[in-house]
Amino acid sequence: MPISAPESPLPPCLLIDCLWEYFAEEAGTCLENGEEDTALWRTGAALSEAFAETDPRRAASLHCLAVIARDAGDMAATEALYHQAIAAWERAPEWVSEMHIEFVARSASMHIRLEMKRSEELRALKRSINTTMAEGGLAAALNNLAELLHANGRADEAEPLYVRAREMRAKSLSHREAGVAVICDNLADLLEADGRREEAVEPRGKAREIDAEPHRAGAEYFRQQRWNKMTDIRKLTAAVYLAPPCRRFIPAL
Repeated sequence: MPISAPESPLPPCLLIDCLWEYFAEEAGTCLENGEEDTALWRTGAALSEAFAETDPRRAASLHCLAVIARDAGDMAATEALYHQAIAAWERAPEWVSEMHIEFVARSASMHIRLEMKRSEELRALKRSINTTMAEGGLAAALNNLAELLHANGRADEAEPLYVRAREMRAKSLSHREAGVAVICDNLADLLEADGRREEAVEPRGKAREIDAEPHRAGAEYFRQQRWNKMTDIRKLTAAVYLAPPCRRFIPAL
């Protein structure tokens, strides 16, 4: 059973890192199986309070709290939480600028040469790559806000967010990443509902292409990875993949 939320923030430690990831993964699995358990997400969000304000896992937890509010029918709280998640993701580059960068060399001598000759260049390159990865999380939050606006009759506000989210997610992760397909479907739904069926053909077709041959990325791929330790890149990857874009909500008839 999920543990109760702590009365005061816990100090950061490896146990909190592992627990947050566990609850985020379990909550995502339950949602995918149609067995949403909000207690899992609430616990993860409570644990994230131990992280730095710029930590991308805090942004991911805000996304999860927004999903809970949406499920409860509180649209005002959902919108506010998505805006908070977006603001948190926009601060992720601050965290990336301070994250620990590790080098993977094929031999000890190669590692020494890297450290002596190219270490600063390689660190700058890796930070740039990780900043781009973090944009995948921001893209998910933008899509989810757009989906909420779309569902509440604010399509004019939603459309540019969908377009921006699609471009950002594709650039960050891959043009064939599963989250891009979700965003494309959401955009196609909006265009079709607006009577712009010809414009909807391209995003809908792109979504089906991705579904047929997706890039090896996303929450499922993350769960399959073998991690030897809790590195900063693992924390960032978990935040991006365990708070994915939400598919358009269609009320039951």
